[in-house]
Amino acid sequence: MNPAEEIVKFWLQANKSFMQSSIRLPYNREIDILAIDKNGDKSHIEVSVSVRMANYTRNAKQLAQYFYDKKFHPVEQEVKNRIGENYKKKLVVGKVARGNADISSEFIQECKSLNVEVILFQNILNEIRPLLLTNSHLNPIIKSVQLTEVFEKNSK
Repeated sequence: MNPAEEIVKFWLQANKSFMQSSIRLPYNREIDILAIDKNGDKSHIEVSVSVRMANYTRNAKQLAQYFYDKKFHPVEQEVKNRIGENYKKKLVVGKVARGNADISSEFIQECKSLNVEVILFQNILNEIRPLLLTNSHLNPIIKSVQLTEVFEKNSK
C-alpha cells in the first residue's frame, strides 16, 4: 500500500471517478491507476511522491523524458487494451528540484510537450483537506491524514 497512491485514490473518489489501481503486469511492471471520471474521460495516472522530496540530477527536459520512458511508455499497450486509445496521461509528483532550485514549472512544461499532465501532490492535499474534517474514514492512511489535519487545526 503506497500512501501517496491511497491519497490520490481518495481524491479521485471524492471527484466521482471510478478507478482500478495497482495493476500488476509481467516483467515486474505496474500501472498505478486507471480512472474514468464523471464526464467519461479516461486517465492513466502514475504517482511518484517521496517523503525525502526529490533532488534530481537531471534537468527538467531529461527528467520529463525519464518519467515518460519509465512510467508510461512500457505499459502503453496494456493501458490501451484496458481503457482504449483515447486517454490522458497524468503524473502526480511531490517537489521537483535540481540542487536547491525548484524546477517544477519547467518540468510541467516539458511533460506537457510529451502529452503528460503533471498534478502536484500538494494541490491534491489542499483540495482534500476540507473533506477530511467531515467524516470518519476507515482507510488507515486517510485516517492518519485526517487526524493530522484535526490536531493541527486544533493546535492553532
